[in-house]
Amino acid sequence: MPTPFIIDTDCGIDDAVAILMALHHPAAHVVGITTLSGNVKRENVTRNVCDLLAYTGYADIPVFEGASRPLLQDAVLATNIHGPTGLGTVDLPESGKAPEAENAPAGLARLLAKHPGATVVALGPLTNIAITINLYPEIVRQIGSLVIMGGALEKGNVTRFAEFNFFADPEAVDLVFRSDIPVTIVPWEACMASRMNREQLAQAVGNTDRKGKLVQDLQEWIFRYMEQRYGEAFTALADPVAMAVALDPSVVWSRHDGRLKMDLSHTALRGASVPWDGGGMNIINELDMEAFVSLLQEVFTS
Repeated sequence: MPTPFIIDTDCGIDDAVAILMALHHPAAHVVGITTLSGNVKRENVTRNVCDLLAYTGYADIPVFEGASRPLLQDAVLATNIHGPTGLGTVDLPESGKAPEAENAPAGLARLLAKHPGATVVALGPLTNIAITINLYPEIVRQIGSLVIMGGALEKGNVTRFAEFNFFADPEAVDLVFRSDIPVTIVPWEACMASRMNREQLAQAVGNTDRKGKLVQDLQEWIFRYMEQRYGEAFTALADPVAMAVALDPSVVWSRHDGRLKMDLSHTALRGASVPWDGGGMNIINELDMEAFVSLLQEVFTS
C-alpha cells in the first residue's frame, strides 16, 4: 500500500517538479497539499499548486492555504530564481480550482488525524509546520516522518552560512527542531549533487510524455538565469532530491545521525544550521546520483 503523503510547499519551479514526482510515484498517495509564502507570494503559490493539480488530472486533492509571512521577520522571496509567478516561463491553464475553506494548520491537523503515520514533505520555509505544532500539538505523535529540504552544513545559497528555506523563517525551524517529530534533513549540499545541464535533464525526464515535457519547460527559466549569472546553463533539483529521499531512501549514498540548531541571532550567521551534540536527526550527506536519475526516469518516462 502506498504511504499517505502531505506536501507543504512554497511552490516554485523545483517544488512543482517534486509535486509531480509524488503524484506519479507508486510509493506515495498524496492526500493533501499546504501552501505558504516563500519562493513567491502565497497567492501565487496557491494558484500554482491548484493549476498544477488540475493540469495533471489530480484536481480532487485538497489544497490548504497557509502562512503569508514568516513568524517574526519580513518575508524573503526568490522571484529572481523562480520568476514573478513562481513557475518561470510556464503559464499553466487557469483551472478554477480553489483552496479549501480551512487554513493550512487546520487542514494539516485534519489530514494527520485521518492518516496517522503519514509522511510530511516540507519543500519551503517551516512556518506552517511550526504554527500547526503550536495549535495542534497532537500532530507531533501523528507524523510518521517529516522530510525537510533545508539547511546548509558548510555553505549556504542565500548567505555564506544560510540556505533559503531556513533563512526565510529560522524561528519556525527552531520550533520544529525542538519538537519530537522524527525528521530527515536534506541540506543544500546533498541537493547540489543533482546538478544537470539541458541534455542530462532531457535524458532523465524524457520529452515524449506530457509530464516530462513540463519538467523541461519549468527548468528553462533556471537554465537562462544560471547562464546569465555564471556563464553556464545548469539546474540543481533541490526539492526533487528531498522528494526522492521521501519516496525511496535507496537514493541516499550516505547519511549520519546528528543534531542541528538554528542560529537566531541578527548577525551574518542568522539562519545558519549549527551542528550540535547529540543525535536524533537523519541528516543526508550525499546522494546516489545514478539512483536519483533512475527514479526520475521511472516517474517521468514510464
